Amino acid sequence: MVSITNAQIFNKFSIAIGPVFGLNYPSVTDLNSEMKKIGIPEFPTGGFFSTGIGGFIDIPVIKGLRIGGTGYGYSYDRSVPTINSTTKIVQYSYSGGGITIEYAKKISDSFDYTLGAVLGLGSLSLNISQFSNDLKNWNIIQISPDSVSSSKYTTSKFKTKVYSLTPQAGIGFQAASFLYFKLNGGYMLSAQSTWKLEDELEVSNVPSGIKADGFMFNFGVYVGLFVK
Repeated sequence: MVSITNAQIFNKFSIAIGPVFGLNYPSVTDLNSEMKKIGIPEFPTGGFFSTGIGGFIDIPVIKGLRIGGTGYGYSYDRSVPTINSTTKIVQYSYSGGGITIEYAKKISDSFDYTLGAVLGLGSLSLNISQFSNDLKNWNIIQISPDSVSSSKYTTSKFKTKVYSLTPQAGIGFQAASFLYFKLNGGYMLSAQSTWKLEDELEVSNVPSGIKADGFMFNFGVYVGLFVK
């Protein structure tokens, strides 16, 4: 008679969730070219700090298979005072989430590595605002004028949907029986829908380089159940 133990049936089981902190490096060349036209300082090339949440489960029946999910975003503002007593503000932001599919392999009792990808869906936004500096002093009539033409605040919100594939590799460290750290690095590849103004008006001729593609790195702190 053949004896089959649980260890032979199940390779490993883990389920965990936790905060994720990262840096994203989308190309800002075309974005900064457009910003120069309206006098806005350049957005940094050194990456945008992102925050989010992630989780995963190691599927015990299929050795090495890890499936999870993640959601994160970043936002960066640039502003400049103008010569006619107004201030311009531009906010560039991304938010999204995705499904992670990875192969996990132990290096030692405490370390493992992963290879896989994130299939994501998100949105990229560019909000351009201008307001009169008179609004820095409270005046209810200025804040809520009788007509649109007398308004001292304008804003244009552009947005596009982003469909992404992010191949990535990672290394994990089992710090305690319930605590796991993981560092990932990858590159986002994306396709975008048509840009829209205020979610309604389709906008053409938006520079093709204004997109979310680029290198990304993140660090997750996960708590959960880890059974070897």
